[in-house]
Amino acid sequence: MSDNKHKDHLRNTDNEDTILFTSPNQPRPQSQRPSQPTHPQQQYYNGQQPPPPRPQQQYYNDQQAPPTRPQQQYYNGQQTPPTRPQQQYYNGQQTPPPHTQQQYYNGQQAPPTRPQQQYYNGQQTPPPHPQQQYYNGQQTPPPRPQQQYYNGQQPVYGYPPPYYAAQPSKPDEKRKKSRKKPKSEKKPEKKKKHKSLIWKIIRRILLSLIILFIIIFGIYSCTSLSLIGKMNHVPTGDRIRTQGAMNEKHVTNVLIIGTDGRTESDRGRSDSMILISLNSKTNEMTMTSFLRDCYVEIRGHGKDKLNASYAYGGPELLMDTIESNFNIKIDDYLSINFSTFASVIDSAGGVKISLSDEEAEAVNVILMSEVNELMGDDRNSDLLSGGGNILLNGKQALSYSRIRSVGKWDLERTSRQRKVITALIKKARSEGVSFVGRLTKKALPYITTNMDKKELYLLSLRVPLLLNYDIAQLQIPADGTFTNVSGTPSGDVLETDFESNKKIIADKIFAQ
Repeated sequence: MSDNKHKDHLRNTDNEDTILFTSPNQPRPQSQRPSQPTHPQQQYYNGQQPPPPRPQQQYYNDQQAPPTRPQQQYYNGQQTPPTRPQQQYYNGQQTPPPHTQQQYYNGQQAPPTRPQQQYYNGQQTPPPHPQQQYYNGQQTPPPRPQQQYYNGQQPVYGYPPPYYAAQPSKPDEKRKKSRKKPKSEKKPEKKKKHKSLIWKIIRRILLSLIILFIIIFGIYSCTSLSLIGKMNHVPTGDRIRTQGAMNEKHVTNVLIIGTDGRTESDRGRSDSMILISLNSKTNEMTMTSFLRDCYVEIRGHGKDKLNASYAYGGPELLMDTIESNFNIKIDDYLSINFSTFASVIDSAGGVKISLSDEEAEAVNVILMSEVNELMGDDRNSDLLSGGGNILLNGKQALSYSRIRSVGKWDLERTSRQRKVITALIKKARSEGVSFVGRLTKKALPYITTNMDKKELYLLSLRVPLLLNYDIAQLQIPADGTFTNVSGTPSGDVLETDFESNKKIIADKIFAQ
């Protein structure tokens, strides 16, 4: 009532509309409540407005309520879990033992106190730092002098110009690229490239040399084997060897037998016997001529001339006779007849020999009486006009090697034989391996030997080295070790001091 009266007494003195607000606890009139919008009723899929009732869930036990779960069975046979046994500690009780207080190294239960630090001044506080002494002898820095400009004056306004921090300049990319590296860095790279290039060149040269060597070696081996196959190989017959005969691994002995056979089937007699000894330690080739009139003991035939052993038993008995009388081991031989010797000299283009007029006349006599007839030529063919340094062909060189009427008979005859062989070796040395191949191609089909293909091939590999060997000559029996004896069943012979000759052979052929 009092509110209504109060309202009636409220007047609007400003002629403005007055809005009255009610208190929050006072209910609003029905006319002032906001009206709520009406929603249309929802239509469900069964055509009715209320939702259809949901069917009750069916469980696996065909009932509408879930089945009850069986109570869990524990390992003690009861439906409640067994009680856990109380923990037993190491002191035999069910409660943990009390912790013992820590004992420190000073025997007390409290940690020892650390001693206070002693400084170098003997006190427990650090000494005060001395004040900095400047170069003017005072403890305050000296005043900085005012900046002097390039015109020697102070700035107009009394203050230096403002300082602007220098901006870092960006290096030009082109200048970066064109910037050269120090020489010290470039030099090792150049040296490395230079060394690698040198090694590449060296490797290529070595590879080329190896390939060239293999090609040459292959051609040489094929040629040697083909020529060796053309030789007449005769297996060594029965031999009676001498025990203790001189032999060294660094010496190879091959006996060259020159026969007076006119044809390949005619064995003839041994006209010359030259032992070729190759010493690999001294790089020396020794040609030892055995005089055919040397009076020796021939097994099964008594005493006779040395060349008679070839007539009795061929090369085997000749090698055994030299081995037993001069105590030098001989395993291999090469046999060559007159016609083959002349063909070899012709293949070499002849040999240059210095002859006396007497020797030239003797050559003509042998040509007319023996050699021209042997070769099937005219009796007066290839005669010499006189002595001098003459290039002899095959027939002339053969006739020169058979001279016995000039000088000391068989002594000088063997010397002439060695002279012809030496001239042939020197010519082969000057013209090279191709010359040797040309010679052997002509001669090998007419040479008889007991050496097998393997031995001959290994010997052929040494030919380039053998051409550079020094050539030495020896005669057995040596001068002063024999005497001429006449009236023996074999005619005129040479009685020989065999022990002296054995020593000469050992010193000369088997030198270290």
